Amino acid sequence: MDSSEFGQVSALNRRICRTLSMLRLVAAHVGARGGSSNESRHLAGRIGAIGRAILVTGFFDGVDLESLVLDELRLHAAGPAQFSISGPEVRLASDAADLMSLVIHELATNAVKYGALSQSRAKISVGWALVHRFGRQILQFEWLETGVQIMARAPPTPGFGSELIQRLIARELKGEGKMTLLADGVRCAIAFPFESGDAAP
Repeated sequence: MDSSEFGQVSALNRRICRTLSMLRLVAAHVGARGGSSNESRHLAGRIGAIGRAILVTGFFDGVDLESLVLDELRLHAAGPAQFSISGPEVRLASDAADLMSLVIHELATNAVKYGALSQSRAKISVGWALVHRFGRQILQFEWLETGVQIMARAPPTPGFGSELIQRLIARELKGEGKMTLLADGVRCAIAFPFESGDAAP
């Protein structure tokens, strides 16, 4: 095995380990909540989100961030009048693509249950930018829901999405993430060091 093949195998092993780590966290969350049929459907959706990222990126190619957001919103039947997307062309490396696909899935699912995708007059704005900090390129990502009448059935305590954003973004991407409940919606802000997801040689 030459050095190029060894590098590819090592990258594949790291990706499998990351994916299994995310799935263990998802499964643990379902078990902690009693494993109801509703939670089982959510588990299937979360696994599907990870699977879509793997299918789109392959094992070494990157995935376009805009496509990742659009695919998830369309999957949840969001119409073009319900959301706006802005940001430069960004190709995520496989590790970031896997995790961001799960994050975006959680945000879209919560929007269907409690937020902007459950109310016709509410809106979702998704944007991102590349900035430089301390000699490193950082991807800043924001998901903003406005015009939402906060519903009584909205979860009073942080759920899996908040845990995912706060814990896994920090652990897996060496970044930071925060969910903020607003008077008329919710804001999710994520930032992490960015490496282009162009195909490996």
